[in-house]
Amino acid sequence: MQYTETGCVNVWLDEIVPCLKDNETGEIKETAVFKIESRSFLDNFTEENGWGIDWNKIPKEIDVFALGLKDSGEIQGLVAVKNEPESKVVQLHWACTAPWNNKHLFGSQKYAGVGGHLFAIAVDMSIKWGYEGYVYGFALNKELLNHYIEVLGCFFVGIRHPYHFLLEPKSARKLLENYTYEWK
Repeated sequence: MQYTETGCVNVWLDEIVPCLKDNETGEIKETAVFKIESRSFLDNFTEENGWGIDWNKIPKEIDVFALGLKDSGEIQGLVAVKNEPESKVVQLHWACTAPWNNKHLFGSQKYAGVGGHLFAIAVDMSIKWGYEGYVYGFALNKELLNHYIEVLGCFFVGIRHPYHFLLEPKSARKLLENYTYEWK
């Protein structure tokens, strides 16, 4: 099912770590975040090759950010966020770990901590846009909704979607305190 127009969050939060943790060696890898400026760059990130959706089909008014390793720039996850100034909130439109980090779909995971980073980027943008950390999204299913409530302290809203959640400033700032990524 495609959610490129309405958005849907289908990412698990495994560990809350300041950077990414290599699951094989335990080494902590520093991270960097950068905005994807060219939509043609997103042609490489497709549902067919494990990136959840065809990222080049994300609506143009939605910003896409990449979480990469600081030393190599290798992308470990993508997050799409929509600025909603009329509501003073950021919509976490879509988030996806790299296929090699998605143990739920592919059975193994190179780096832990990607999911939390993607949520933190949405919170960071909410604060930068003046919304104090308010972020909402639509979880893919009830299991993920409950996961976000338990791990992040989200609230069930259920107004625009059956799994509509909201992350409020107190929980948002607490999440953001855990991450040390660099903006590029």
